[in-house]
Amino acid sequence: MAIDICVRVGRRIRALREQNGWTQQILADHAQIAREHVCRIEDGRKEMGIRTLEKIASALGKNVEELLR
Repeated sequence: MAIDICVRVGRRIRALREQNGWTQQILADHAQIAREHVCRIEDGRKEMGIRTLEKIASALGKNVEELLR
């Protein structure tokens, strides 16, 4: 069974965040979103808009395409 895209993107964001040695709070601060929002995104429980995806990508030093791979 295919894994939902929200779960896949959330896992990718978590992996990149952890590669940076960041907590969810640090990513949230850099992306200017709530930590709880980061938590829900990483768990695949929250669909995000394109602006939020762009904020997270920028905070991680990536582009949107890299998060969607």
